[in-house]
Amino acid sequence: MKYFRKLVEQYISVDDKEWSLACSGFNKVCVKKGTIVHLAGDVFSDIWFIKSGLARSYFMDINGRDFTWQLYF
Repeated sequence: MKYFRKLVEQYISVDDKEWSLACSGFNKVCVKKGTIVHLAGDVFSDIWFIKSGLARSYFMDINGRDFTWQLYF
């Protein structure tokens, strides 16, 4: 959260009390490699921040080949 706070504070100043309140709305989630976190057609209402590693969006053709659409760092 230190990196995220530095990012936010480039635009607005936030004291420790405000920051604690804002952080109480977040949940830390650790996801193992290969885990699918979102399926096509599902409504996605979460915001994810990647601390380490990467994620990708991909689709599969009718032959089962997957094609990477986008990478997230």
